[in-house]
Amino acid sequence: MPSRDFHAGSANPAADTASVSIIIPAYNAASTLARCLDSVFRQAGPDVEVIVVDDRSSDATQEVASGYPVRLIALAQHGGSGVARNRGAAAAQGQVLLFTDADVTLGEGALSRVRADLAEPGVDAVIGSYDDDPAVRTTISQFKNLAHHYFHQRSGPEVTTFWGACGIIGRELFLSMGGFDEELPEMSDVDLGYRLAARGAHIRLDPALQVKHLKQWTLKLLLKTDLNLRAFPWAILLLKYGYLPRGLNFTADQRAAGILAMLLAVLGAASLVRPAAAIALVPCAVLAAWVNRDLYRLFYRRGGLRLLAGGFLLQQLYYLYSAVGLIAGIARTLLARR
Repeated sequence: MPSRDFHAGSANPAADTASVSIIIPAYNAASTLARCLDSVFRQAGPDVEVIVVDDRSSDATQEVASGYPVRLIALAQHGGSGVARNRGAAAAQGQVLLFTDADVTLGEGALSRVRADLAEPGVDAVIGSYDDDPAVRTTISQFKNLAHHYFHQRSGPEVTTFWGACGIIGRELFLSMGGFDEELPEMSDVDLGYRLAARGAHIRLDPALQVKHLKQWTLKLLLKTDLNLRAFPWAILLLKYGYLPRGLNFTADQRAAGILAMLLAVLGAASLVRPAAAIALVPCAVLAAWVNRDLYRLFYRRGGLRLLAGGFLLQQLYYLYSAVGLIAGIARTLLARR
């Protein structure tokens, strides 16, 4: 894909001596990119270069990036996050690549964690998580970001997935893997994790490596993202590799929670016809709450009863549409192959 690149703003002193290259794909990110870059340059030293890849934005993304000492790569046509990250990695001069997104800010000490994590013997790649203090305080935004934080934080240190919003990998290893699969419109970072795991690479989840998400979620955006950009792509990856990654929200208790959510939905529908069925709703709801009790405690701490109640209902909805989306995605993929 043709592109053009140039140094924006003042000259980047790290360009020739970088040990860490921070790669930020940006598509119509003018509203958040400045906060992202501010958080980066608050902790970037002389051995850090920052590369912003503008994925053919139609807003002022390039103008915002031009106000910072970054290397700006402007793609000639929109290619998606995987393409943008690959172009940034190809231009990077650092030995370590830190991928992050234009709608997050790096937590304090994040770059120190980058160096410490990859210095540990046997660690080939590292991912972080969102923090527990989302920038947007609406119920849906808090639910989405806090649930992501919770499932990453509770996962063990060994994972089999990669995360493009906060992911670290050595440049040589990344290039030897062929980078992100540009044929995948979504979740090319997860696909990279599958390929790294198949190669025997060790991917670590560092709970202290955190970023703050700046995105505002709505119910419509939540459904669209989790179905079209998550459940359906998960179906493709499941059929391609034959398994779901370890940890995160694929553990045995989360599968049980998904079954409970379906049972709640069935009992709720049945109680509309036969009110006596509502008797079983209470123990089922209590059990569903118990399985994810630490998640709901987090909701309560961050948003009180409003977020506790809304978060519980949204979590049950998440299990339902994720299961439906995964099944539909598998069926659609198999039909397409035929």
